[in-house]
Amino acid sequence: MRTNTEHNKGETTIMIAHDNGKSTRWNGFAASVPGGGHIRHGIPCQDASAVMTSPRPAVIVCDGRGSAKLSHLGAQGAVDSFRFQMSILEPFLVSILDGEEEKTEQWVKFCRIMYRTLMQVKYDLAEKHNEEEKEFDCTVAFAIAGERRIGCFQVGDGSIVLRQNGVCKTVFLPEKGEFANQTHFLRPGGEEQMKFQYALLDAEVNSGIAITSDGPEHLMFRLSDMTPGKIFDMFLEDLRKEELCRQDLMDYLTRREWADDPRGSDDRSLALLAPLPIGGSSEKTEESASREEGYSASGHTVSEPGTEGKRIPAAPLPVPNDTAENTEPAPPAENRLSPGMTICFLILITVSLLTFGYALRERNAVDELACELDSIRMERDRMEQLLHRKDTEGKELRKEIRALTNARKIPCAEERRSNQ
Repeated sequence: MRTNTEHNKGETTIMIAHDNGKSTRWNGFAASVPGGGHIRHGIPCQDASAVMTSPRPAVIVCDGRGSAKLSHLGAQGAVDSFRFQMSILEPFLVSILDGEEEKTEQWVKFCRIMYRTLMQVKYDLAEKHNEEEKEFDCTVAFAIAGERRIGCFQVGDGSIVLRQNGVCKTVFLPEKGEFANQTHFLRPGGEEQMKFQYALLDAEVNSGIAITSDGPEHLMFRLSDMTPGKIFDMFLEDLRKEELCRQDLMDYLTRREWADDPRGSDDRSLALLAPLPIGGSSEKTEESASREEGYSASGHTVSEPGTEGKRIPAAPLPVPNDTAENTEPAPPAENRLSPGMTICFLILITVSLLTFGYALRERNAVDELACELDSIRMERDRMEQLLHRKDTEGKELRKEIRALTNARKIPCAEERRSNQ
């Protein structure tokens, strides 16, 4: 198997060349947004997500522990380390995911290596920021695609969804803790105790991979058994047709429904990866055309309260009269944007995205500065306490000296009186 990365119309794809001469191109996007509760309290987004394009298709989502003040650094560090390790461990993955023989034991070994690697990220961050490693706690869920198998790994909550034989299914049930809103995180020695979930699934019947954090699950799954909603089929099918972009994910994750739901205060992440049809034909079939009902001109899903995951039929298009008596061309569409307006609209979107990205970078810089200021304040408080303790000890010492001096003066006075 060999890979080749392509970039087309702002979308990231990767091509896998199979032994039979056919090529499978993969397309994917990832997005993470802060929840309403975190925005109100000035807490940075503690989710991190990414879609890999090289050396093979892979997707990862990490969710920082809400009560850990630096968990956002742990989540992002885990994602960055995973991307780096993918290149190093690629020869190991070739035999596991591309070979004819299923090697579950080798996949478990790979999962243990990744577990230790991600734990080392926490140790390094703890040393760098002079904090305990638990302050960088995060959950981890990733999937790696091969020619014959897809490897899945998960620690904690969140969900990995695979579309197998046209049906979306959740790979693992999320790991919850003993109480509500609790889960498991990366812990020292967890790889030896098998504190993770793993699976190898058939890649030949797969038509899409999705991973979410626990933030959006209440509107994307049937929570009783974590059955994926129809929104996954819609997203993955549009991704396969190259009719989905990252902005569509951002628009979905910031819809009004999240703010109106009391459970929507948590950060939300969604990462998608799908193989494109072999041959790369862009012609739309009757089935794909029927799926476009409910899409606005911008390609975003039309939604109203209570209609999550459902298509709303669009207004019917006028049917042209093909009779011989009427050969006049159909009138131009009145709602079509002029080229000038389209360019202005694209410029406005570009400026908005650049402004948003700059704001995120500035906020991260402010967060790092705030951490440094907190460290300085803690050091100042420690020095003040030390000075106060030294001052108190000095006062006690002076009192003892005075007492000793006074005790010595009394016998001297008595001796002088006796001599007189």
